Amino acid sequence: MTGENSVRLFCLPFEGVSAGVYLPWTEATGTSLVITPVELPGRGHHPRTGPCRGLEPLLAEIMPYVARMCDRPFALYGHGFGALLAYEMAARLEWEHDAVAERLYVSGSGIPHRPTAPERAVSLLPDAAMIRRLRDRGRMPPVARDPRHAARALHALRADLGVMEAYRRDPRHVLHCPVTAMAGVADRGLTEADLTGWRRCTRRALRVETYPGDHYFPLTARHELLDTFARDLIRPAAARRLLSAAGY
Repeated sequence: MTGENSVRLFCLPFEGVSAGVYLPWTEATGTSLVITPVELPGRGHHPRTGPCRGLEPLLAEIMPYVARMCDRPFALYGHGFGALLAYEMAARLEWEHDAVAERLYVSGSGIPHRPTAPERAVSLLPDAAMIRRLRDRGRMPPVARDPRHAARALHALRADLGVMEAYRRDPRHVLHCPVTAMAGVADRGLTEADLTGWRRCTRRALRVETYPGDHYFPLTARHELLDTFARDLIRPAAARRLLSAAGY
């Protein structure tokens, strides 16, 4: 199947975990939707052994790969920390490569407003206090529980949290693609205002959708998410091909 007959969905992982969390998605889709997990430094099989502690170094690591893989219509999905990355990548693909996504999916995250004050920064806490604070907020990701890998996972988690807490959105980053903001119905850390705030990031439409589960609903509502992607990406692409074949 050629690139024109399929849509690529780049998937950015949430804080502290490998993009391998999306591998089950690759097994559940056909050739019309190409799930492409984007691994971050310091986890999984990424050649860099340590995580990046700043947004720009991190994007410098992953943007060349994503730009090379824009060989067909594409969309971006990111959850938590991945939502921030997916948004920044969509903006840079537009400006630097004249490549506009079919849609941006931002999941489990409101639009960041301002950097976190140091006294409130979770990333600066000792390991035990950081884990306790995240659990209290329902934001402790399922990082490696095996002691042989736990230290590396916590190192990546702390680095990602630090990038999130230091992040300042550039108000000029307004996209030319539609945006879908997603949340779990039992996520007590997100409000409707958090989700609708993404409207400021696009010149197109914003849609808000909720799914069964808590903050980590992408791990439990896979089928519902894949149905959304199919409705948004595969069916419109098929309709465009039919119109093209008919000479419209």
